[in-house]
Amino acid sequence: MGFSSMYTAATGVKSHGVLLQQIGANLANVNTTAYKSGDTFLETLASQSSGKANSGIVSGGISTPGQIGLGTRVATTRINFKEGSFETTNSSTDIAIGGQGFFRVADPVSNASRYTRAGSFHFDKNGQLVDSHKNILQGYKIDDDGNIGSTSQNIVLPMKEETDTYGNKIMVVKSDPKGTDSVTMRTNLDSGAVDNSSSEDSPFFSLLQEWDGTKDTPLTADKYEYNSSIQIYDDNGNKHDLVVYFDKVINDGDSSDKRHWEYIVTVPPGEDASALTGTSGAGLVMAGTLTFSGDGALLNQSAFTLAAGSADGKDLANWEQATLNSNGQPTFSVTLSGASGTASAQTISLDMGITSGTDSWNTTGVTAADIGSNASSLPGMVDGKLNALATTDYYGSSSTISQSQDGFGEGYLQNVSFSPDGIMSALFSNGMSAELYQVNLYNFKNEFGLRREGSNYFSATIDSGEAIQGVARKDGLGSVVSNSLETSNVDLADEFAYMILTQRGFQANSKGITTTDSMINTALGIKK
Repeated sequence: MGFSSMYTAATGVKSHGVLLQQIGANLANVNTTAYKSGDTFLETLASQSSGKANSGIVSGGISTPGQIGLGTRVATTRINFKEGSFETTNSSTDIAIGGQGFFRVADPVSNASRYTRAGSFHFDKNGQLVDSHKNILQGYKIDDDGNIGSTSQNIVLPMKEETDTYGNKIMVVKSDPKGTDSVTMRTNLDSGAVDNSSSEDSPFFSLLQEWDGTKDTPLTADKYEYNSSIQIYDDNGNKHDLVVYFDKVINDGDSSDKRHWEYIVTVPPGEDASALTGTSGAGLVMAGTLTFSGDGALLNQSAFTLAAGSADGKDLANWEQATLNSNGQPTFSVTLSGASGTASAQTISLDMGITSGTDSWNTTGVTAADIGSNASSLPGMVDGKLNALATTDYYGSSSTISQSQDGFGEGYLQNVSFSPDGIMSALFSNGMSAELYQVNLYNFKNEFGLRREGSNYFSATIDSGEAIQGVARKDGLGSVVSNSLETSNVDLADEFAYMILTQRGFQANSKGITTTDSMINTALGIKK
């Protein structure tokens, strides 16, 4: 009997030692990123029947034999997947999961998968988003049109080779330049303005006639009422000034209360690489008129551009009606030379607040020379649609209300960001951004069946089932939290309380061993 009691106490010592080992592991990882604490549970080992005792239960007048326990053992261990709190970091590649899910990282050599909640990532020299063990985070690639792929792959920056100023080959992540395709300009033109440039025969194109691209100042300030400039980009990313000059037309031959303004659209003559280079017409890209009602609202617009191949920009017969794009906006073609790249023609639309609903003019085949001095000869847009914000002709000073263009120069990667949906976007020095990947998240039918692999990794087992692939905020998966890391979910107060209870259990069982040993020695002494 003495040996049984010693064995029973020994199982208690051993089991409580395992409990203390689990508590020690939890305490050791109290500051480990995304560590999930473990719980260990004990169960009775066995019991033996004793003929000299009963269970206290009588059945049919016969008492049931009693049982005496033979100790305890470890029943199971279980990972506690309770979410830890989030710690804000200064690294944009630190990410955490708010809710269910795991990141998947792949070994760069074997492509073996590991799953983790620890989102401390960084880009290596090859542009791969890796953890501290060089395993690569997985995600869906997003193409240039914004379509998200369906095959999980390594998240890698789109690096390009470039030669630096010292002639060295370097790898960079660039945003290629985009030439301006569209310019939007809204102005208010003072209804009380005077006609600064006038022409007896062609009052609607007097600004065009006054322009001289061979001079340092092609159009002096006394020849126009107002100008508005905006920077545009050529296809090589070079900046250029686009200037629109406005002047009121008094001698318009219109007896109604309508008011007319002429305008010309220009670029710096020295940057004009078209057939007009070096001529007085260099820099002219569009000319036209704006028609306003008596209360200052825009009614219609005309636009003319130089006929292809024409080298005389001052001959009004060479100015044809501008092409309207699919949005009903007049367009012009311009060839610009800059500091880098070869000059190439690009087409730009100009939106002043009115567009054609049918993408057409009410009169076709008209040149600027055909207009003369009568406003009734001016072509206009068919089914002109006025935008909520348009150019106006109100009394007061002329001013630019708003303006924009859609081009940009080249840019270099400055940073990356992650959305709650796991979309990784690259942020460039030219102010542009591009979506590159969507981070994959994974779930399991039984996450308690996952196997700890060390280094914050888990692996799938038969008990956990295969990983279920998905993305953030769908199918029960959590969201991605940027600039954050999940902390350990160890509760120090609970662990210290468990430690005290475990210590007492260990001491009590060790006392059982020493007491049993004393009893055995006493029994041996009786024999002597």
